[in-house]
Amino acid sequence: MCAAASAAQASINELKGEVNVHLGFTLDIRLRGDRGSKPVSRRIDVGALVQAAPDNKTVRNASYSLLICRYAEPATSPIVRKMHFDYEPAAYRNVAEPKPSVHMQVCGKFSSDHLKAGYVQRRLAGLYPAWEKPRIPLPPTSLALMLNWLLLEFQNDPASQGILNSPEWRKWVAHAERTMLAPYFRAATNFLEGTADRRKRFLQTHLYGMAVD
Repeated sequence: MCAAASAAQASINELKGEVNVHLGFTLDIRLRGDRGSKPVSRRIDVGALVQAAPDNKTVRNASYSLLICRYAEPATSPIVRKMHFDYEPAAYRNVAEPKPSVHMQVCGKFSSDHLKAGYVQRRLAGLYPAWEKPRIPLPPTSLALMLNWLLLEFQNDPASQGILNSPEWRKWVAHAERTMLAPYFRAATNFLEGTADRRKRFLQTHLYGMAVD
């Protein structure tokens, strides 16, 4: 994971106005169906694509993906989980199709990075990739927050505890939480407590950005 992260960091150039990172690694993890057995080395893929708006000062869209294999080899392993987390502000999305500005979707298509890693399209058939709904509203995330969540979920991996307990990692996660989550929950609290919005519905108005009373 460290080697993949270092390579990704070297590829980022903030002057380009875009971040496109793909991390592929293995973790020794045990799933619920593996009860009583030894941990299995499983392939994990995490991706982040963040694109800037034309002014290069705000985010036009962001997408973070997670893929978990049953085993370690992408080309032959069943895919047990595939999901992605998107941010699409109301100003840059199709108004004819309302959606939460920040949401999670199950499955979705392979990216070019997945195909380069050796994944084959037929492995997704059982997850019905054409079904894009429902989109599940969620707080915003980032690459650091998603990796931290992944490590918390699979703490039985020997490397996970070391990273989670690292002072440097904890500092970066705390910074990411305050950067991503504080504005989100502050705006949500202001909406719910504000007298001007008392008759408005939180989901439609605040999360979907729909112009409704």
